[in-house]
Amino acid sequence: MRCILCISVLFFFTALQGQNWHESADSLNPKRVIAIGIAEGGLYAVSLTGLQFAWYSDYQTGGFHFFNDWDGWYQMDKVGHATTAYQAGANLYLINRWAGIDKRKSIWWAAGLSYSYQLAVEVMDGFSSGWGFSNYDLLFNTVGTGLFVSQQLGWDEQRIRLKYSFWPSGLTSAGGAEGRRARNVFGEGLYEQWLKDYNGQTYWLSCNIWSLTGKSDRVPKWLNVAVGYSANNLLGSESNTWTDPDDPLATITSNRIRERQLLLSLDIDLQHTKLPKGLIWLKPIFGVVKFPFPALEWNSNGGLNGHLLYF
Repeated sequence: MRCILCISVLFFFTALQGQNWHESADSLNPKRVIAIGIAEGGLYAVSLTGLQFAWYSDYQTGGFHFFNDWDGWYQMDKVGHATTAYQAGANLYLINRWAGIDKRKSIWWAAGLSYSYQLAVEVMDGFSSGWGFSNYDLLFNTVGTGLFVSQQLGWDEQRIRLKYSFWPSGLTSAGGAEGRRARNVFGEGLYEQWLKDYNGQTYWLSCNIWSLTGKSDRVPKWLNVAVGYSANNLLGSESNTWTDPDDPLATITSNRIRERQLLLSLDIDLQHTKLPKGLIWLKPIFGVVKFPFPALEWNSNGGLNGHLLYF
């Protein structure tokens, strides 16, 4: 769950890009370069320092070690790492271009800053007794960054995006031991759950039909097809069995059946769409968040379901 702070940083960068939407520099703008350098560098340092005190202070620091967490959370955290790495790189690139930085330099600086930030978090994990350095986290960070870089170098645009959506899972509202467990792990309110509750999160591979099929005038520029991945009924990392907080010698097991979910839906992409000046701020938001649409779901328990609206 180390990608939580990374997602918060991502939304800061996205907001920054959205606030300065209307006048991208045609050439290098020193004032803008200084501004984004201070903002990015300051947030980079402050957030890592804050993470050290807020996240790791409750755990002992020891020798550097590795940790195999592949079986945890049905790999939802791994897909989250890839999505965070992709989105951070893509939005940092737009911020760099807003400052008039050369395209190729913007790509590598954005990718380098995004990747190094997540690598720094993994190294901090490696010295914490609570976790360890995860090679799988590093792999998915690489996948997300690679998806951004390869498209920007090859197409000079992002035709395939990794996106995020969230809807409350309802587990934290359950009664008894299950509800207490969910609130303890995922948080009491939505301000925590959208970051922590993997049951409510869905990660999407959203593909722009217009740009991938030759950019025909007969295809809407805004229309995407999206494939999603999610999970349900997860009350623990690897199983739904946990220690009773009121009785450390007793264990509790939930009867909820853990399941993976694959989804097929439509989506909206505004990067090629002309919008009124006052609505341009919508572009970076739609570049990160999957828009609600009807969806077809298949889950690992053999179920095939349709959703009139899925978010």
